[in-house]
Amino acid sequence: MHKTLYTPTMIDTFRACSKAYKLAFLQNDIESVSLSFICKQFLLRVVSQINKGKITTVSQLQKYMGQYWPADQLDSSSNREDVTKAFLYVYKTLLRYLAKPYRPAGSRIVGVALNIRARIPQAKVYIEDTFDLIVWYPNEQKLEFVDFTMQPLKNSDPAWPSTTVLVKKYLAEKLKSRWPYKKLSIRTERLGLQDYTPIITNTEESIFRLHWTELVKSLEQMQVLENQEMEGKGSKKALWHQSHECRHCQTIMSRLKKQQFLLETDEHYMSA
Repeated sequence: MHKTLYTPTMIDTFRACSKAYKLAFLQNDIESVSLSFICKQFLLRVVSQINKGKITTVSQLQKYMGQYWPADQLDSSSNREDVTKAFLYVYKTLLRYLAKPYRPAGSRIVGVALNIRARIPQAKVYIEDTFDLIVWYPNEQKLEFVDFTMQPLKNSDPAWPSTTVLVKKYLAEKLKSRWPYKKLSIRTERLGLQDYTPIITNTEESIFRLHWTELVKSLEQMQVLENQEMEGKGSKKALWHQSHECRHCQTIMSRLKKQQFLLETDEHYMSA
């Protein structure tokens, strides 16, 4: 199926390996079944409830986890001991964030877990990203995007902004009519059982324009690959390496094999 909507993950996958992109997004509907992925999704879901003010006490947190903890998904993908450890880790992490949610002085929370989409006229496609938290500082006329992660943070070279930073900066223009910011900041916060120093990114306009041009070229190349797949020419005009599978391809293939095993296991028990 031809795609006209892209996310930073899709773009990064294509840039790393076009074959991995094809496997992940053009040929198969891959859903990660890993314990860490499911826990991360659940943790971000609860953090959004805290940021919206719907969970403000420990008892409310315990009730929410009791009702919505994805036990069925986890039981099918991991052993009981790992699931128990994961539950305790997520619970303790959420307790820490509940005790000290992100509420900078002089700011207003104006968006939580928002999906924002915008069209790129040059490539005739749309890009979309999720904004975990949007904070507005009216006195400073500053708009801040906050991303939450469970992964270790790494400082990047300001001269080489990530795809996520480029996409968020582009999408920020769509929000300017509502919040006429003069400053834009992208903040990444790591969630865990201890305090971590956040990473704050401010990309200069000249650097953004330089790298944005390259990103648009990548989107155009992605469309070429997809058009070839639709026409059945992907195997004749391969845009990717074929001599060996890179680590990106191997990761995707292992997920596919794991999914197939789970499906066959489910079918076995259903027919038994």
